[in-house]
Amino acid sequence: MVALTEETRLRALAALNLLDTPREERFDRLVRLTRRMFDVPMAMVSLIDEHRQWNKAEVGIGNRDDVPRSASMCDHAIRGEGALVVTDPVHDPRFASYPGVTAEGGVRFYAGQPLHAPGGARVGSLCIVDTRPRTLDDNQLAILRELADFVETELARTDELDRAGELQRTLLPRRTPHLPGYDVAGVCLPASAVGGDFFDWHLLGDDFQVVIADVMGKGIPAAIIGASVRSVLRGASRFNDVETAVNRAAAALESDLFDTSTFVTLLAARLDPASGTLTYVDAGHGIAGIVTRAGEAHQFESDGLPLGAPAWEPWRADRVVLEPGDTFIALSDGLLDLFDTIEDAREAARETVASCSTAQEVVDIVAAYARDHHATDDVTAVVVRRHDVA
Repeated sequence: MVALTEETRLRALAALNLLDTPREERFDRLVRLTRRMFDVPMAMVSLIDEHRQWNKAEVGIGNRDDVPRSASMCDHAIRGEGALVVTDPVHDPRFASYPGVTAEGGVRFYAGQPLHAPGGARVGSLCIVDTRPRTLDDNQLAILRELADFVETELARTDELDRAGELQRTLLPRRTPHLPGYDVAGVCLPASAVGGDFFDWHLLGDDFQVVIADVMGKGIPAAIIGASVRSVLRGASRFNDVETAVNRAAAALESDLFDTSTFVTLLAARLDPASGTLTYVDAGHGIAGIVTRAGEAHQFESDGLPLGAPAWEPWRADRVVLEPGDTFIALSDGLLDLFDTIEDAREAARETVASCSTAQEVVDIVAAYARDHHATDDVTAVVVRRHDVA
């Protein structure tokens, strides 16, 4: 393999977006398996950046504290293609003075198999550690290589997810439309690199249409379905009212949703800016409404089924009027998980809208709340506020 520069290696590591991220079961599972297979007290997936070793996953160590690169055996492991096996570091001049070796009950055996990022750069190692000297035979070395291959598959999957996430973000609205008399804002925070939520908006002649949707599931499959729903609904909306557009989109998507056993909750709303009339179709979404200028909340009521539901009946549109000072807000159900009850979530939304003077302020508060409370599901919000009469 052609040698890569350290700069190239560090770029490949940074592109994975794994440093200083929370634990992930896909990596934790592999280090647990590695420890069991080799009957060692410790195993880890390490990543080596410019100055330190950081463990993406570990078992038997109890923490993921940084190790200076100058005291990292994994740093030596990434310098070659094959596994680095140190049968007794106490008697190895390269490592005898390392704190991990000199400590009481310290390292007496180490084996690390280099891990490659997509493109071939060695970014870390899958390593096993013991507190007593030992060796590995050829069969065990082959097993360590195979386990490292599994880790590299997850590293490649991380890269694919990041690329898919970037593509998904490009499908979200890139700019806020110019809508005299109104301000508009939206946010979509996927729980992982790729999510099943999305929102969309666009002008249709003099009208303004906004959509918020939640595809059952997470990850790339949900994102693919979400992109299809967005595209089909956009096409159906060009020459149809919102009720007809949703029904035609549902019919066009029916076989795909059935074949993938997928449901999509969706709310599509079309605003006539001149009158403030908001015509909407709620397909199983159920988390939308208006907060009036006086701070009163009016929840949209709907018994419509999600797209993809069996034996669905045509969806019907309802209408409300956004008076000056009123705010339309729609949320995805990922936010509900952060509250004890749906009533608590609705009251928090009402209080937030009532305390803010712009749609962007509302969205910023929702996003901050989701991040601060470590939302485990996608969180999406769309807000349209009609300016108050001067």
